[in-house]
Amino acid sequence: MKRGLGLVFLALTVLIPATASAVTTGEVNVFVGTGGVGFGVGSAFPGPCLPFGMARPGPDTANLAGVALSFYHCGGYHYPDNAIRGFSNYRLSGIGVMDYGNVRVMPTLNLSGNYREEASYRQYFSHRTETGRPGYYAVTMWPSGIRAELTATQHAGLHRYSFPRPARARIIIDAGRAIGGKDVCSAEVKVEDDRTVTGRLLSCGSLSGRHGGTEMFFAARLRGRAIKAEAVNGKARKDRPLALAWIEGEFGPGGPAEVEVGLSFISVERARNHLAEVEGRAFDEVAVAAGAAWAKELGIIEVEGGTPEQRGIFASSLYHSFIMPTDFTEAGNLFRGFDERVHEARGFRYYTDFSLWDTFRTLHPLLNLLMPARSGDMMRSLVTMAEQGKTLPRWPTSYRYTGCMIGASADNVIADAVLKGIVGFDAARAFEAGMLAATTDFPPDAPFDRREGIGDYMRLGYVPSDSVSGSVSRTIEYSYNDWCLAQTARAVGREADYNMLMERSKYWRNLYDPRTGFIRARLADGSWESGFNAWSWTGYYTEGNARQWLWAPIHDMPGLIELMGGNEEFARRLNHFFEASARRPDTLAPDFFYWHGNEPDIHAAYLFYFSGRPDLAQKWVRWAMKAKYKNAPDGIDGNDDCGTLASWYVFSALGFYPFAGSDLYFVGAPVFKRAVLHLPGGDLTIRTVGDPASLPFVSRVTINGKELSDYWFRHREIVSGGEMVFEMSGQPEGFSAPGRVKTMPTPGAKEE
Repeated sequence: MKRGLGLVFLALTVLIPATASAVTTGEVNVFVGTGGVGFGVGSAFPGPCLPFGMARPGPDTANLAGVALSFYHCGGYHYPDNAIRGFSNYRLSGIGVMDYGNVRVMPTLNLSGNYREEASYRQYFSHRTETGRPGYYAVTMWPSGIRAELTATQHAGLHRYSFPRPARARIIIDAGRAIGGKDVCSAEVKVEDDRTVTGRLLSCGSLSGRHGGTEMFFAARLRGRAIKAEAVNGKARKDRPLALAWIEGEFGPGGPAEVEVGLSFISVERARNHLAEVEGRAFDEVAVAAGAAWAKELGIIEVEGGTPEQRGIFASSLYHSFIMPTDFTEAGNLFRGFDERVHEARGFRYYTDFSLWDTFRTLHPLLNLLMPARSGDMMRSLVTMAEQGKTLPRWPTSYRYTGCMIGASADNVIADAVLKGIVGFDAARAFEAGMLAATTDFPPDAPFDRREGIGDYMRLGYVPSDSVSGSVSRTIEYSYNDWCLAQTARAVGREADYNMLMERSKYWRNLYDPRTGFIRARLADGSWESGFNAWSWTGYYTEGNARQWLWAPIHDMPGLIELMGGNEEFARRLNHFFEASARRPDTLAPDFFYWHGNEPDIHAAYLFYFSGRPDLAQKWVRWAMKAKYKNAPDGIDGNDDCGTLASWYVFSALGFYPFAGSDLYFVGAPVFKRAVLHLPGGDLTIRTVGDPASLPFVSRVTINGKELSDYWFRHREIVSGGEMVFEMSGQPEGFSAPGRVKTMPTPGAKEE
C-alpha cells in the first residue's frame, strides 16, 4: 500500500537528477514485507535506519491481547497487529527467527512505577495514523494520544514523543525485555543523572544466544529538563531479568519528549560517545539527513517506465537490499571481534550479521556490482572473522558464530567477489580459511562453524543420512561450495586444489536415484533410505523438499540434464514444476513445488537456459515477479532474509540475474523501458526497444553494440558502464526462440 512521504522527503527527491521519471527513493514503501501470514510472512520492519546502519529503532507490536507470536515478530513488527509494546533500538531485517529488539523505550502516563508487566504501558494504534519513509517512522497511540516519531544515525536512535495536552509523564527505558519473551539473559540499568540512563544487557535470542550470548551497551538521554529518574534491577517473572528505568517530566504540545539512545557492543562509554551523533541536532534535521543518506544510495539506480506497482516494488526492494549486513564499526574505527577483543579497523569498515546461506544468491552479487568498495570491506570482514575465530562463518551476528543453516556459503560469496575483481581483502587467506573447513572433520563441540559430516563426505562422496541431519541438502551445498572454492583456488594459483575441488563438486550426483528421478537420502552402507516421499519436508532436506532441492546444484546443470535423460526431459520436468506451482494458491504452509519464499530454488526459472528454452525462462521469471511480489505489507513471498528476495526482484526487473559464485549473469527480460545504473566504473544504461509491458520476450540483446549469441554474459562486459539494449517481442523469436542449446562458458576465463 502507498504511504505519504512527507514534504521534507519529497523535497529531497527533486534535488537528485532525474530523467523522465522520479528516482526510486520517493516510491519506497517501508511497509512492504511487514505483513503476511504463515510461511508468507516477510519479517521486514518499518522503522528508520541508515544504509547498513547499526541503530534500527522501530515499533514492537502485538495483537489486542498483547500476544506476539514468534514467527510473525522476528523483526518486532507485524502489520496485522494493533498494539505497541514499545520502541526498541536494535533488530535484524527479514530474518526467520526471533532475536534482538533491545533497549525498549516507551512513553506512558502511568506514574505508578509498577512496570514489571508489559501491559502496564502497552498501547494501541491504527494504521490510519501511521506513516514511514526511509529514515523516519511515526504513529499515534491511543488512548494516550501520544505521537511517536523515530529517526536514526549510524549508532543512535532518536525518539520524539509529542503529547496532545500538558501532562506529567514517564519515559520508560527497559533493558530486560526483547522481541522474544526470554531473549535477555541478564541486564542492568543505572541512572547517571535525572535525564540519563545507561545499561548493559546480554542478548540470548535465537541467533545472539548461541555460544554464550551477545553483550550490548546503551546510553539513553532525555533532551531538556526532567523532574527525576529512577531505576529498578532484579528478577522479573518468567525467568526474565528486571532492568528498567524511567525518566519523569512535564510534557505538552509545545514541549515534546525527545530521547537519544546510543548503542555499542564494546562499552557504556562507547555508547555514550555515540550520542554525539545526535547531540545538538534538531529531530527534523536528523530525519532529513537520514533521508538524504538513503536518497544518495538509492539514487545509484534510476528507472523509467513500468507500472506504479512495479516501480514501488522495485524501489522498496532496492531499499531492503541496503539494510544489511550491519556496519559494526564504532567510533574511532573500533569493533568487537570474534576473539571478543576490541580491534581497530584499519583502512576498512567492519561488517557483521551476514545471512550467507540466503544472501550469497542475490544480495552479494548485487553489492559486488553496485558497491564494490563496500563489498570489499565485507569480504575483508569475513576473512577477519576467520582469522580471529578459526573458520569462515555461516551466519555470523555481532561478534559471534551461530552455526545457523548448513553449507559453507562464505566460499560462494568470496568466489563471486574474487571473480568479479573485488579488491580490499586477501583472497589467498580467504581460500585457506575455506579449505580448512572443507578438508577438516572438526569435533561436534567446536566453538566455530564447520562442515558437519565432512569426513563422510570426503570418504563416501556424499553425506550419509545416518550420519547427520539434512544429509541430502548438505551434500548438494558442499558440492556447490566446493565448486565455488575451486574458482577461488584457480584465481590464487592453486591449480591442484582446483582440480580436486572440481571433482568433489560432482559428489551430489551420488545421491541421484534414477528410479525415482530425485536426489535422495542414502545410508553409509550405500543403500537408499526407505520410505521416500518427494512432497514432504523430512530430516534429509533443509527448508525444502525433494522437488525443490532437485534444482539446487546450479553449478552442474549439464550433469543433472544428463542424469534426467536429456534437455527435453529436463525442460519438461522444470516446466511442470512451475505449472504445478502456478495452479496452487499461496497458503499458510510451505509450497510443494516452486517456492519463491525460500532460497534453494529461487534461481530455478533461469535454469531453462541450460536446456535451450529461453522462452520458458523469460515466461516464468515474469510470472514470479508478478505472482510473488506486491507493493503492500504482504508483498514478499516469505522471509526477505536480509535482502535476498528483494535483490532477486532488483536483478530480474533490470533484465539479468547472477550465477552466484561466478562472474557470469543470465540474460532475463527487463520490465522497465530504461534504467541507468551509476556504477563506479561508469554509467550502465539498460533500455528496451518495444514496450516490455506488452512484449514480454527478448528477440535480440546487445552490449555496447555487440550482439549476444549466448544466454550469458560476463561481469567485465558491464562493470565499466556502457549500454545494454533489449529488443522485445510479443512471441518467442530470435534470442528467445526455443531449441538453441548453449554451453555455459568457464567462469573467470579471460578470453572465450
